[in-house]
Amino acid sequence: MSPEVACPEHPAFKPVGTCSRCGRFVCARCETWGDICAACEYRQLRELPSLRARGSLAQGSLGLVVLCTLFEALLNGWLISRLSGGMAPSAAAFSYEQASRPLNLALLLATGLTAVLFLRWLHLAVRTTKLLGLDPGTTPAWAVAWWFIPLAHLYDPYLVVRGLRRSLGGAPKMGAAVTAWWTAWVLGGFAWLVQAYLFATLDSDPLLLTSALLAGFAAQVILTLGALLCMVVIGQIQTLTDECIEDVAEAA
Repeated sequence: MSPEVACPEHPAFKPVGTCSRCGRFVCARCETWGDICAACEYRQLRELPSLRARGSLAQGSLGLVVLCTLFEALLNGWLISRLSGGMAPSAAAFSYEQASRPLNLALLLATGLTAVLFLRWLHLAVRTTKLLGLDPGTTPAWAVAWWFIPLAHLYDPYLVVRGLRRSLGGAPKMGAAVTAWWTAWVLGGFAWLVQAYLFATLDSDPLLLTSALLAGFAAQVILTLGALLCMVVIGQIQTLTDECIEDVAEAA
Protein backbone atom coordinates (compact mmCIF):
# COMPACT_ATOMS: atom_id res chain seq x y z
CA MET A 1 0.00 0.00 0.00
CA SER A 2 1.31 3.48 -0.84
CA PRO A 3 2.75 5.59 2.00
CA GLU A 4 0.11 8.31 1.59
CA VAL A 5 -2.64 5.97 2.72
CA ALA A 6 -0.72 4.33 5.57
CA CYS A 7 -1.62 4.83 9.20
CA PRO A 8 0.74 7.60 10.42
CA GLU A 9 1.02 6.05 13.90
CA HIS A 10 1.50 2.44 12.77
CA PRO A 11 2.78 2.37 9.16
CA ALA A 12 2.97 -1.43 9.17
CA PHE A 13 -0.82 -1.72 9.61
CA LYS A 14 -3.35 -1.17 6.85
CA PRO A 15 -5.82 1.71 7.36
CA VAL A 16 -9.42 0.78 8.12
CA GLY A 17 -10.89 4.28 7.95
CA THR A 18 -10.27 7.97 8.59
CA CYS A 19 -10.66 10.15 11.66
CA SER A 20 -13.65 12.49 11.43
CA ARG A 21 -11.76 15.11 13.44
CA CYS A 22 -8.29 15.28 11.90
CA GLY A 23 -8.86 13.33 8.66
CA ARG A 24 -5.89 11.04 9.17
CA PHE A 25 -6.00 7.38 8.23
CA VAL A 26 -6.39 5.03 11.18
CA CYS A 27 -5.62 1.36 11.51
CA ALA A 28 -7.38 -1.23 13.66
CA ARG A 29 -4.84 -0.64 16.42
CA CYS A 30 -5.57 3.07 16.86
CA GLU A 31 -9.23 3.07 15.91
CA THR A 32 -11.65 3.87 18.73
CA TRP A 33 -15.27 2.90 19.26
CA GLY A 34 -16.27 6.26 17.83
CA ASP A 35 -15.33 7.79 14.49
CA ILE A 36 -12.16 9.54 15.67
CA CYS A 37 -8.61 8.28 16.04
CA ALA A 38 -7.11 7.43 19.42
CA ALA A 39 -4.86 10.51 19.33
CA CYS A 40 -7.82 12.86 18.85
CA GLU A 41 -9.83 11.01 21.46
CA TYR A 42 -7.00 11.32 23.96
CA ARG A 43 -6.64 15.03 23.23
CA GLN A 44 -10.38 15.50 23.86
CA LEU A 45 -10.14 13.57 27.12
CA ARG A 46 -7.24 15.72 28.28
CA GLU A 47 -9.30 18.85 27.59
CA LEU A 48 -11.94 17.74 30.10
CA PRO A 49 -11.80 18.82 33.76
CA SER A 50 -10.13 16.34 36.10
CA LEU A 51 -12.60 13.58 36.96
CA ARG A 52 -10.36 12.35 39.75
CA ALA A 53 -10.31 15.81 41.36
CA ARG A 54 -14.11 16.03 41.27
CA GLY A 55 -14.41 12.50 42.62
CA SER A 56 -12.06 13.28 45.50
CA LEU A 57 -14.08 16.39 46.40
CA ALA A 58 -17.31 14.38 46.36
CA GLN A 59 -15.76 11.68 48.54
CA GLY A 60 -14.44 14.31 50.95
CA SER A 61 -17.86 15.91 51.35
CA LEU A 62 -19.41 12.46 51.85
CA GLY A 63 -16.90 11.98 54.65
CA LEU A 64 -18.27 15.13 56.31
CA VAL A 65 -21.79 13.74 55.99
CA VAL A 66 -20.63 10.51 57.64
CA LEU A 67 -19.13 12.40 60.59
CA CYS A 68 -22.20 14.58 61.12
CA THR A 69 -24.59 11.63 60.81
CA LEU A 70 -22.57 9.53 63.25
CA PHE A 71 -22.58 12.35 65.82
CA GLU A 72 -26.36 12.64 65.43
CA ALA A 73 -26.72 8.87 65.90
CA LEU A 74 -24.63 9.05 69.08
CA LEU A 75 -26.74 11.93 70.34
CA ASN A 76 -29.95 9.99 69.68
CA GLY A 77 -28.50 6.94 71.40
CA TRP A 78 -27.55 9.05 74.39
CA LEU A 79 -31.08 10.41 74.80
CA ILE A 80 -32.64 6.96 74.30
CA SER A 81 -30.51 5.65 77.17
CA ARG A 82 -31.92 8.35 79.47
CA LEU A 83 -35.60 7.83 78.71
CA SER A 84 -37.81 6.82 81.61
CA GLY A 85 -41.27 5.52 80.90
CA GLY A 86 -41.00 6.82 77.34
CA MET A 87 -40.28 10.36 78.56
CA ALA A 88 -37.03 12.31 78.60
CA PRO A 89 -35.94 14.15 81.78
CA SER A 90 -36.08 17.91 81.28
CA ALA A 91 -32.31 18.36 81.71
CA ALA A 92 -31.55 15.62 79.13
CA ALA A 93 -34.15 17.01 76.72
CA PHE A 94 -32.62 20.50 77.03
CA SER A 95 -29.09 19.19 76.42
CA TYR A 96 -30.32 17.18 73.44
CA GLU A 97 -32.00 20.19 71.87
CA GLN A 98 -28.96 22.41 72.40
CA ALA A 99 -26.61 19.86 70.82
CA SER A 100 -28.88 18.84 67.96
CA ARG A 101 -29.29 22.35 66.53
CA PRO A 102 -25.66 22.89 65.42
CA LEU A 103 -25.44 19.24 64.35
CA ASN A 104 -28.54 19.56 62.16
CA LEU A 105 -27.15 22.73 60.59
CA ALA A 106 -23.77 21.10 59.95
CA LEU A 107 -25.46 18.05 58.40
CA LEU A 108 -27.66 20.24 56.21
CA LEU A 109 -24.66 22.19 54.91
CA ALA A 110 -22.62 19.02 54.36
CA THR A 111 -25.51 17.34 52.54
CA GLY A 112 -26.05 20.35 50.28
CA LEU A 113 -22.35 20.53 49.46
CA THR A 114 -22.27 16.80 48.77
CA ALA A 115 -25.25 17.00 46.43
CA VAL A 116 -23.55 19.69 44.34
CA LEU A 117 -20.16 17.97 44.24
CA PHE A 118 -21.60 14.51 43.55
CA LEU A 119 -23.77 15.70 40.67
CA ARG A 120 -20.85 17.63 39.15
CA TRP A 121 -18.79 14.45 39.34
CA LEU A 122 -21.59 12.31 37.89
CA HIS A 123 -22.13 14.72 34.97
CA LEU A 124 -18.43 14.63 34.11
CA ALA A 125 -18.20 10.85 34.59
CA VAL A 126 -20.98 10.23 32.06
CA ARG A 127 -19.48 12.80 29.69
CA THR A 128 -16.08 11.13 29.92
CA THR A 129 -17.55 7.67 29.40
CA LYS A 130 -19.41 8.76 26.26
CA LEU A 131 -16.23 10.38 24.93
CA LEU A 132 -14.52 7.03 25.43
CA GLY A 133 -17.03 5.60 22.96
CA LEU A 134 -18.95 3.69 25.63
CA ASP A 135 -22.69 3.75 26.24
CA PRO A 136 -23.73 4.41 29.86
CA GLY A 137 -27.38 4.49 28.77
CA THR A 138 -27.94 8.19 29.43
CA THR A 139 -26.61 11.66 28.69
CA PRO A 140 -24.73 13.90 31.13
CA ALA A 141 -27.75 16.21 31.44
CA TRP A 142 -30.22 13.41 32.15
CA ALA A 143 -27.83 11.81 34.63
CA VAL A 144 -28.36 14.92 36.75
CA ALA A 145 -32.00 15.64 35.84
CA TRP A 146 -33.34 12.29 37.08
CA TRP A 147 -32.50 13.31 40.67
CA PHE A 148 -35.04 16.15 40.51
CA ILE A 149 -38.02 14.35 38.96
CA PRO A 150 -40.55 13.17 41.59
CA LEU A 151 -40.94 9.37 41.84
CA ALA A 152 -38.37 8.85 39.08
CA HIS A 153 -35.72 10.01 41.56
CA LEU A 154 -36.38 6.86 43.57
CA TYR A 155 -35.01 4.52 40.91
CA ASP A 156 -33.68 6.18 37.75
CA PRO A 157 -30.53 7.65 39.35
CA TYR A 158 -29.66 4.10 40.38
CA LEU A 159 -30.05 2.98 36.75
CA VAL A 160 -27.76 5.82 35.68
CA VAL A 161 -24.95 4.88 38.06
CA ARG A 162 -25.38 1.16 37.38
CA GLY A 163 -25.26 1.75 33.62
CA LEU A 164 -22.21 3.98 34.02
CA ARG A 165 -20.33 1.34 35.98
CA ARG A 166 -21.33 -1.50 33.66
CA SER A 167 -20.29 0.41 30.54
CA LEU A 168 -16.78 0.78 31.94
CA GLY A 169 -16.37 -2.98 32.43
CA GLY A 170 -14.77 -4.49 35.49
CA ALA A 171 -15.78 -7.52 37.52
CA PRO A 172 -19.57 -8.09 37.71
CA LYS A 173 -19.39 -8.38 41.51
CA MET A 174 -18.39 -4.72 41.66
CA GLY A 175 -21.99 -3.90 40.78
CA ALA A 176 -23.08 -5.14 44.21
CA ALA A 177 -21.73 -1.94 45.75
CA VAL A 178 -24.02 0.16 43.53
CA THR A 179 -27.09 -1.88 44.53
CA ALA A 180 -26.16 -1.82 48.22
CA TRP A 181 -25.58 1.94 48.10
CA TRP A 182 -28.94 2.67 46.53
CA THR A 183 -30.78 0.27 48.86
CA ALA A 184 -29.25 2.01 51.88
CA TRP A 185 -30.10 5.42 50.41
CA VAL A 186 -33.80 4.55 49.89
CA LEU A 187 -34.25 2.73 53.22
CA GLY A 188 -32.45 5.48 55.12
CA GLY A 189 -34.61 8.12 53.48
CA PHE A 190 -37.77 6.21 54.39
CA ALA A 191 -36.63 5.86 58.02
CA TRP A 192 -35.87 9.59 58.10
CA LEU A 193 -39.42 10.39 56.91
CA VAL A 194 -40.85 8.15 59.63
CA GLN A 195 -38.74 9.97 62.21
CA ALA A 196 -39.90 13.36 60.95
CA TYR A 197 -43.55 12.28 61.10
CA LEU A 198 -43.23 10.91 64.63
CA PHE A 199 -41.50 14.04 65.90
CA ALA A 200 -44.27 16.14 64.32
CA THR A 201 -46.90 14.22 66.32
CA LEU A 202 -45.17 14.40 69.71
CA ASP A 203 -47.47 17.22 70.89
CA SER A 204 -50.49 14.94 70.63
CA ASP A 205 -48.72 11.83 71.96
CA PRO A 206 -45.46 12.45 73.87
CA LEU A 207 -44.95 8.71 74.36
CA LEU A 208 -43.99 8.48 70.68
CA LEU A 209 -40.61 10.00 71.57
CA THR A 210 -38.97 6.58 71.93
CA SER A 211 -40.22 5.49 68.50
CA ALA A 212 -39.13 8.78 66.94
CA LEU A 213 -35.63 8.52 68.39
CA LEU A 214 -35.30 4.88 67.33
CA ALA A 215 -36.44 5.73 63.78
CA GLY A 216 -33.93 8.58 63.70
CA PHE A 217 -31.14 6.34 64.98
CA ALA A 218 -31.95 3.72 62.32
CA ALA A 219 -32.03 6.39 59.58
CA GLN A 220 -28.68 7.79 60.66
CA VAL A 221 -26.97 4.39 60.76
CA ILE A 222 -28.38 3.35 57.36
CA LEU A 223 -27.56 6.69 55.73
CA THR A 224 -24.02 6.53 57.13
CA LEU A 225 -23.62 3.14 55.49
CA GLY A 226 -25.06 4.56 52.28
CA ALA A 227 -22.58 7.45 52.28
CA LEU A 228 -19.66 5.06 52.79
CA LEU A 229 -20.90 2.82 49.96
CA CYS A 230 -21.26 5.87 47.72
CA MET A 231 -17.61 6.67 48.34
CA VAL A 232 -16.76 3.10 47.29
CA VAL A 233 -18.84 3.43 44.10
CA ILE A 234 -17.12 6.68 43.16
CA GLY A 235 -13.74 5.02 43.69
CA GLN A 236 -14.70 2.01 41.54
CA ILE A 237 -15.93 4.16 38.65
CA GLN A 238 -12.85 6.37 38.89
CA THR A 239 -10.51 3.37 38.75
CA LEU A 240 -12.29 1.87 35.73
CA THR A 241 -12.32 5.23 33.94
CA ASP A 242 -8.59 5.68 34.54
CA GLU A 243 -7.94 2.24 33.06
CA CYS A 244 -9.93 3.09 29.92
CA ILE A 245 -8.12 6.41 29.53
CA GLU A 246 -4.77 4.64 29.92
CA ASP A 247 -5.74 2.26 27.11
CA VAL A 248 -6.55 5.22 24.85
CA ALA A 249 -3.28 6.92 25.82
CA GLU A 250 -1.30 3.81 24.86
CA ALA A 251 -3.08 3.59 21.51
CA ALA A 252 -2.47 7.28 20.88
